[in-house]
Amino acid sequence: MSTVVGVDIGTTSVKATAFGLGGDRHGHAEIAYPLLEPAPGEAVQDPAVVVAAVLAAIGRTVAAARAADRPAAGLAFSSAMHSLVALDAGDAPLTPLLTWADTRAAAQARRLRRDHPGLHARTGTPLHPMSPLVKLVWFAECDPQLAARARRWCGIKELVLHRLCGRWVTDHSTASGTGLLDLARLDWDAEALRIAGVTREQLCALVPATEVLALTPEGEAAVGAALPVVAGAGDGPLANLGVGATAPGVAACSIGTSGALRLVVDRPVADERGRLFCYALTPGAGSSAARSTTAGSSWSGRAGRWRRTWASIPRRRCWRSRPKPRPAATGCSCSPSSSASAPRTGTPRPAGPTSG
Repeated sequence: MSTVVGVDIGTTSVKATAFGLGGDRHGHAEIAYPLLEPAPGEAVQDPAVVVAAVLAAIGRTVAAARAADRPAAGLAFSSAMHSLVALDAGDAPLTPLLTWADTRAAAQARRLRRDHPGLHARTGTPLHPMSPLVKLVWFAECDPQLAARARRWCGIKELVLHRLCGRWVTDHSTASGTGLLDLARLDWDAEALRIAGVTREQLCALVPATEVLALTPEGEAAVGAALPVVAGAGDGPLANLGVGATAPGVAACSIGTSGALRLVVDRPVADERGRLFCYALTPGAGSSAARSTTAGSSWSGRAGRWRRTWASIPRRRCWRSRPKPRPAATGCSCSPSSSASAPRTGTPRPAGPTSG
């Protein structure tokens, strides 16, 4: 009896699991990697570190499935969306991997919302700093020399697929999170490309989520088996598919590094205020999402760092450094966002509800 290895490339870790046909699990690996914040508004990663973690997680899971006498018969990918990295003519990274949480392009996002309101209706991606389209405009304006050196722009899943299969491809679902894809035509949007200052030759070839790729000999050595690879889709639409929330009116709520509520729709939709995402899944099906600010990262990623930091500090020092609240705040509470990714508010600035 064989298994299929599902690989989810998340914001703070990669998870790989070998599933049997009945959903039973016969191997699993999770490897974390840091989300770096070197300057205000920046949220980046080392692409080499992430790719190495993905390959290691796949290798461990394939080995575990083989040891359980449930050998892997194929790989399929899910990944976080909206990431961006520039590559030179030799396919070497020119930049860190900018994640969806990177908000350095806030000024560009405000201007694009004002000057190009029709983009959101066609691409399904709000004009927010997390969008690769907006990030590309930032590079063109703030680092034009680097932008001129870039021969290719892609995201983390594309880096992994190229490393394993030797092809520069992106599935329609992941591409629909770039702000560069016309959802109705499932092709790169000419106006979006012009605004971003890139050509289609600088982007990856578009393929359906069901596209089957072949591992290169190097890819086979990295994962420990000769397996077919399914391109897969973005983590948002696949969340609905995975929990069976595909019927009309049935929503899936995801609480990961960010939080989102998604419905599956049969045609592209966009709200006129430019707040909601609409992602492709397969032709004739996609998901519309209301996305919140970062959710689980407060606990999954940041809490680990806080625990490690505070555990090394003597308790007396912690007590002396505790906040000393002013009087007259009785009954008031505030739940601030730890980071910012809230197109529903039209601004990337962190906010939080106050009650009392």
